[in-house]
Amino acid sequence: MREPLQRVVVLGAGTMGARLAAHCANHSLDVHLLDVTREQAAAGWRTVQATRPAALFLPEYGRQVTTGSFDDGAAALGRADWVVEAVVEDLSAKRTLLASIGPQVGTHTLITTNTSGLPVATVGAALSPELQKRWWGTHFFNPPRYMRLVEVIPTAASDPELVAWLSGAIEQRLGKGVVMARDTPNFIANRIGVFALLNTLRLMREMELSVEEVDALTGPLLGWPKSATFRTLDMIGLDTLAKVVENSYRNLAGDEHRALFQVPDYIQRMIAQGWLGEKTGQGFYRREGDEILALDLQSFTYRPRKKPRHAFDDPRAAYQANAFVRQSLDGLFSYAQARLGEITDSRHDIDRAMRWGYNWQHGPFELQTLIATGSVPQPALGATVKANPACSLLDLGEGVGCLEFHNKMNVIGADTVALVTAALTDTQSPFDAFVISNGGENFSAGADLLYLLATIQNEDWDEVEQAVTAFQAMTSAVKRSPRPVIVAPFGLTLGGGCELMLHAAQIVAHAELYSGLVEVGVGLIPAGGGTKEMALRSDPRTAFETIAMARVSTSAADARKQRFLRRGDAIIANRDRVLAAARQAARSLADAGYEPPAPATLTAPGPSVISTLELGAYLMLEAQRISHHDYAIAKRLLNVIGGAGAPEGASIPEARLLELEREAFLSLCGEPKTQARIAQMLRTGKPLRN
Repeated sequence: MREPLQRVVVLGAGTMGARLAAHCANHSLDVHLLDVTREQAAAGWRTVQATRPAALFLPEYGRQVTTGSFDDGAAALGRADWVVEAVVEDLSAKRTLLASIGPQVGTHTLITTNTSGLPVATVGAALSPELQKRWWGTHFFNPPRYMRLVEVIPTAASDPELVAWLSGAIEQRLGKGVVMARDTPNFIANRIGVFALLNTLRLMREMELSVEEVDALTGPLLGWPKSATFRTLDMIGLDTLAKVVENSYRNLAGDEHRALFQVPDYIQRMIAQGWLGEKTGQGFYRREGDEILALDLQSFTYRPRKKPRHAFDDPRAAYQANAFVRQSLDGLFSYAQARLGEITDSRHDIDRAMRWGYNWQHGPFELQTLIATGSVPQPALGATVKANPACSLLDLGEGVGCLEFHNKMNVIGADTVALVTAALTDTQSPFDAFVISNGGENFSAGADLLYLLATIQNEDWDEVEQAVTAFQAMTSAVKRSPRPVIVAPFGLTLGGGCELMLHAAQIVAHAELYSGLVEVGVGLIPAGGGTKEMALRSDPRTAFETIAMARVSTSAADARKQRFLRRGDAIIANRDRVLAAARQAARSLADAGYEPPAPATLTAPGPSVISTLELGAYLMLEAQRISHHDYAIAKRLLNVIGGAGAPEGASIPEARLLELEREAFLSLCGEPKTQARIAQMLRTGKPLRN
């Protein structure tokens, strides 16, 4: 049996290689990043460390990476469990490098190429027969921290057991979604994706549609990214697109649609004029000041964007009523079907490749089902015990229940609060433990602001107070439940969602966790126990700054650094494994005879500490770094953290802190500037700093 994956060598410190090294470092692997010279490797690594969004979970994780040259990497190559080649996408360059490092790798070392489309067997053809068994393709999508897909491409000589071992390590240790692809041009995702793109461009010209119209019809309407077609091309770069298309045409001699794989004349013209997209400041779109212009393909000039003529609510309606959508999707469905048996035998893998590699909500076969039936079957987390429109109680088996949110952005409103509280306080519950999680894209965007604003505008202050009290009762039920409650967050976990997480017996988080108490952005303070919990688990300055600055973690590792996660909380690399890990943690705590924590008390920091923090906020106001309303919010926040002026060393019980939270929250709800902030957030999704 092989030892767990630990030592990795990445060959090539370009954008892809350095980012891949960073992602390996994120998961505590020992990484050597090598290039032609030490200086090139170091420069590539410095560049990636400075990129945004960040390639590393935390800057200090970069210490896991050692840079060097190909010539002085023999020792690292000899010890490596895995060597991944990620140099320029050139067959000759790859083969020359592999020939030079082949004799230096250890007898147990696995070698893969990160090629995005070159024949894997051809790339490694000069390797020895023994190394051929340990050679195959691992195509990571860029940026590897954020893109989930890895296509694994074995050759005829690859040892299936070794392929399975590394694929499992990539899934579990690096958190990726692995699909098995055949060694065919562009593998799975790019083969399907490039066809879909080129077919879209063909239909656009035939039907004389504008850039804006195509983007309106090929974005979120179909469950595809908001960047749709032309915004995506601008981000990729038209020169990059041209290379992919030319490579496809050259290598797809047997493809029935080979003639489609050619760069359209207008894109050739754009490339000749240097209009490559974002990298040159203009492509299909160009920004002038605050205005974004679109390219008119008839006149080949830029003009203000026009509102598309077509508007549909869902893909079924668009498919039935719009010839462009219908022909585009029919072409996609037919092409995907024809690729079965060539690029893979699995419809499921094609769908997963497009979801994970292209960020489509549905793969082509899933989308075809949606068009035909109106829905795509989703795997259930467990059998439903009870449910309301926003939340369900599910049976995960083995005595563990799951409270699942399932409304838009998984906001926490009255229905969710009622079901969670009832389930956790039910003395006759059949469950020994609970997990709170869901199958959405994000754990929770926070409390229901639309309901809150409507209640404030109706001046129903009793209802506002009752809602806050009920929210506090829910989070208290999480913390005080005699049955352990595990919260399994992922993605956006903001405001009320973060407060819920803070009260868990244990947190089992996905590595990509963006958590924070962001209520200041809507003119409020956390009042679901969030202020209380941060005051209990950190010093007054840290608690104040975390909340007042609305800090959001950039990863689960960062969430731990910010005290949202504790030392005993778990971080899971693979999103698909979070629920199972949370269920296991819940079962283990129950079996160990779990007892809820006793009510805590805060040792008051005293008026002098609070006055110092308030002075700091005042100086920021004087320097115009915050607004007068920000300062008013800060003062109310400090009143809670300081226990309303309690003397230094006094004991402040949790109940008193919750009372102070409610008072501050209700007071701020009455402020017109807070109401304006809430309205702006609901309208635009962006904070108003008034």
